[in-house]
Amino acid sequence: MDETTTGTGVARLRANRETAPLEWFDELRESRGMDWDETTGTWYVTRYDDVYELLRDARLGAQVETYCPPGLTEEQEKTYWRVTEFIDRWPVFSDPPRHTGMRRLLLPLFTPTAVSRTAAAAAEFVAAAGPAAAPGKLFAEVIRPALSAGLCRLLDEPPDALAELADCATRILAFGSVETYEPAAGLRAEEALDELTDLVARRCTAPRGALASALSRSLSEGALDLLDATAVYAQLVSGALEPTAAAVARLLEAVTGPEGAALDIRTDTDGVIDEALRLATPFHLAMRRALTDLRLHGHTVRAESRVVLVLVAANRDPRRFTDPGTFRLDRTGARHVAFGRGRHACLGAALTRQVMKEMVLELAATGALEELPPLKAVWNTDFGGRFVQDVVATQGA
Repeated sequence: MDETTTGTGVARLRANRETAPLEWFDELRESRGMDWDETTGTWYVTRYDDVYELLRDARLGAQVETYCPPGLTEEQEKTYWRVTEFIDRWPVFSDPPRHTGMRRLLLPLFTPTAVSRTAAAAAEFVAAAGPAAAPGKLFAEVIRPALSAGLCRLLDEPPDALAELADCATRILAFGSVETYEPAAGLRAEEALDELTDLVARRCTAPRGALASALSRSLSEGALDLLDATAVYAQLVSGALEPTAAAVARLLEAVTGPEGAALDIRTDTDGVIDEALRLATPFHLAMRRALTDLRLHGHTVRAESRVVLVLVAANRDPRRFTDPGTFRLDRTGARHVAFGRGRHACLGAALTRQVMKEMVLELAATGALEELPPLKAVWNTDFGGRFVQDVVATQGA
């Protein structure tokens, strides 16, 4: 193992780690492709071909041993472990047979009928509000509420209840998406966990809609406990709203900017959506654990080691995506890994694509896209993800 792949080499690049994680991931990918961080006992895998194959590699499990930062007080450790152990219950971090059971429970939410109903609700909101929206308010007053309207339809939740669920999930996600533990964020996440657990308990006591009914049955049968049910809600809400919003934001940047002249959103809607998803890649990382020793690029990854597959670095790999930072529709071959792959691939991938498609085509039908000035997304980027704060006009809104 040479200097570049040791903790010393990673430390040399660490200056950009928190302030500019995308650049840090890119530098790791181009300098080595696979790097070892001795401090946390983690392998980072950043090249597309490796990430693509390892996402389906049965030698890697999703349930990882959590690393506890040093120097925490006793109370901070209790908070850290409580929230971390809750996040470990999310379906995306589970392994079979538990993962199989939770996935089976969630599948009815993503039938073609359910997807169509959800996308229709989002499009209906766009049709009603889009034409009257000021360009600088389009994202805040149309896109975000439309996504919420779709999720309300999917979960059979009224808007005010969804807002409570989303607020709790966002605070928990903020805790889990940074590399450096912040005690204040830990306390906010712990409070959110208490609130979310109470909200889910009330929904499962008097269920309405497919999700609450399925979870209520599982609780009564003893197949899941209340924290499991809460984890399902947390993953669904956090995974449906913010990632889709990020992809729509990147799409709006493209169609209203210099790239837009080469984009025909009506005839190649699917291509535009997939390129927006690739460039957005809202969740940066897929966490894994080596179930056995394995060899990669001449290195031995020991059993029980943490292996982080850096999805965002793979989706920006110039070996597979020529001029990777540019929005292009002439790409062939490699497919983006924003939704993961294999048994832990995002269950809501088809839902996200359909919701985006219906919303964008509705915007195009109203003529709103042609009236927009160049737009720019304001991003909130941290180690674990990139989410959009707003989309603003860069001139003459």
